[in-house]
Amino acid sequence: VSAVFKHFLNELAGTVAVITSDGRMIVGTLKGFDQTINLILDESHERVFSSSQGVEQVVLGLYIVRGDNV
Repeated sequence: VSAVFKHFLNELAGTVAVITSDGRMIVGTLKGFDQTINLILDESHERVFSSSQGVEQVVLGLYIVRGDNV
């Protein structure tokens, strides 16, 4: 099973955007994941959209998104 995960990680390596179940958008470099879709994102930030102030980026750094929130 680990060989399959390594293959997918190599294929998906790079910047990804994740929309959480509560509507947040988190962008970062995919560093790892598991069978329950827990994600490890590095150099991540949250994009906060506002009609009055445009898009704000909140720096998160190394961030873990639980699979049940994706």
